[in-house]
Amino acid sequence: MKTITFAISLLLVSVVAVSEKQDHATVKASNTINHHEQSGRRAQNGPNAGKRMATWRKAHNDMRRKYHVEFGGTFKSVKWNMELKNHAEKWAKEIVKTCVNRTPKSGQNPNDYGVNSAVKTGTRGFQNPITVMKTWEKKLPLGYPKNSVMTQVLWRNTGYVGCADASSAVGAEKTCTAAVCVYAKAGNCAMKRFGFNWTQAVIEGPACSATCPPNLEVC
Repeated sequence: MKTITFAISLLLVSVVAVSEKQDHATVKASNTINHHEQSGRRAQNGPNAGKRMATWRKAHNDMRRKYHVEFGGTFKSVKWNMELKNHAEKWAKEIVKTCVNRTPKSGQNPNDYGVNSAVKTGTRGFQNPITVMKTWEKKLPLGYPKNSVMTQVLWRNTGYVGCADASSAVGAEKTCTAAVCVYAKAGNCAMKRFGFNWTQAVIEGPACSATCPPNLEVC
């Protein structure tokens, strides 16, 4: 009888140990997910937010400096705008609900801003702005409109940009992160005027929307 009782006790101890190990693994996995979520939020809205915004702006201006001259123009920088950044964050949050990359419909973009976006699945970690920009740059040789994300980046008469990120909710059916940049005034219009010579349009094309960022009367 003592032998049976001892064996049962050992079995119970073993079950408890396995249960505790599984609970620990679950907590560890949860903490890892939360760490990625918190890291992303800190990068965008925490102490390092300024650095990330500066990286986005520099990535744009590095490309503009390179291609404005290559396309026969003079370099014109784009400025950062927090109102556009907030608009970008709202759209990024919409995208990660389905993890499908898409542009906003007219009702979702009443100011007719230019909008670029990039989605990466299988992760909640925010994308490096420079990596996103290089991905967009690779589309340039495809010609317009397949390269429209990059022509918007380069559009000389676009004066302001704001970029932001979002990641899918923990436990969501799909896992992804989205990077969105919003531009004012928008580019990518009047291509017929330039005989669909998109390099010329990038340099000489007009601003393609009427609305400035909400905090600016003139842009």
